[in-house]
Amino acid sequence: MTLSATATSPVGDLPADVRSLLLLFPDIHGGLRGKMVEPRVVDAQAWAEGLPTTDLLLAVDPTDEPITTLPTMGLKGGAKDLLLRPDPATLRPVPWFPDAALLLGDLHETDGLPCEVSPRQVLRRALDALAGQGIAVRAAFEFEFRLFRAGGWEPATAGLSYSPLTLSEVAGFLGTLRDYADALRLGLSVVHAEGAPGLIEVNVDPQDGLAAADTAALLRLAATEAARSHGLRASFLAKPFAHQEGSSAHVHFSLWDSSGVNVLRSAAADPDDETYRRVAWGILANLPALSLIYNPTINSYKRLVPGYFAPVRASCGADDRSFALRALLRGPTSSRFELRRPGADCNPYLTLAAIAASIQIGLTGSSTPDRKSLDEHDGELPASLDSAVAEFRRRDAGVDKVLGAGFCEHYLRTREWELHAWQNAVTEWERERYS
Repeated sequence: MTLSATATSPVGDLPADVRSLLLLFPDIHGGLRGKMVEPRVVDAQAWAEGLPTTDLLLAVDPTDEPITTLPTMGLKGGAKDLLLRPDPATLRPVPWFPDAALLLGDLHETDGLPCEVSPRQVLRRALDALAGQGIAVRAAFEFEFRLFRAGGWEPATAGLSYSPLTLSEVAGFLGTLRDYADALRLGLSVVHAEGAPGLIEVNVDPQDGLAAADTAALLRLAATEAARSHGLRASFLAKPFAHQEGSSAHVHFSLWDSSGVNVLRSAAADPDDETYRRVAWGILANLPALSLIYNPTINSYKRLVPGYFAPVRASCGADDRSFALRALLRGPTSSRFELRRPGADCNPYLTLAAIAASIQIGLTGSSTPDRKSLDEHDGELPASLDSAVAEFRRRDAGVDKVLGAGFCEHYLRTREWELHAWQNAVTEWERERYS
């Protein structure tokens, strides 16, 4: 199936065998939501203005329970309409639905303004802020996830890291994932086993900012669907088991000027390169507060413990996996950073937006540390969702300026909701330990 879009209609050139369109958008948690419609539903008006959905989908927790602490959205706001406007650049087949095509889209208010808390719109706003500095971001998410037998927590592989014998245990799944990734144009480039039972890592090619987040969201969806077709379950939980490796979502990102030149190209030869120092400091200085975005759940912080290649302090260095921010300065076209703090449970749109906001703050700040101070920086990072909430409340004013004050307040309330849900829960561990 070959799909293309015209400037006036995303469905004008659909093959005759496409009977349905899957219209999707990311929610606050990074999952994709939407509906399946007949192609005729996306007429010229729907293409220009959008199709109705509800803002409740941006105001529920991971179990779909409405978050009642949000004063104007979701249940308390009457679950009002939003309009989903398809993005023609995202048109592609849905390989697990043979007669369907997929479109990602952006959420707008009914007056046509962008929805300020929609993760895809938040990322657009952050990338636009960097574009105002003449900077474009290219990025790629490295996802780790666990494969379990369907219906339980039995790992699907033995877990010998980087072993072809481990991969061969799930060869059928990997073949389906590759087919799905090809159909979805995800640029899947590397697959290998990691050092825990059932733990797989997948890498994709770098893409421009928004496309990189779209690819990350679709990759998680494709892995979930491919696993299901083989009697398996793909889990992006950050830490399924204690005393084992967690699942990360390392983000590789590079910066490019309007002439297509890598702005970090000279940093390898010049230790005092100002752009390098500004970008690195922007990331590190905002890492405590923005951990709430990179590590958004109670479980996120079970991964962030010493000894498991998960960064617990805000540090930066060259090609060292113990650092939160790894500097890979490898020449004029491949120099980049790798942010190792995010977990597999992160929202890729908000994660990349947080990175862009940090870079913007670093580039526009009145001062930045010298290289020695930067290299020696080793600040403490939140070790729990509770402490991350506290750090986010103390965030730099520049975060609100880039991401939007309305979004920041909305997002904070959703994380406080998660924290309160955990505080009200009683676990089997507690019953066994204290009964």
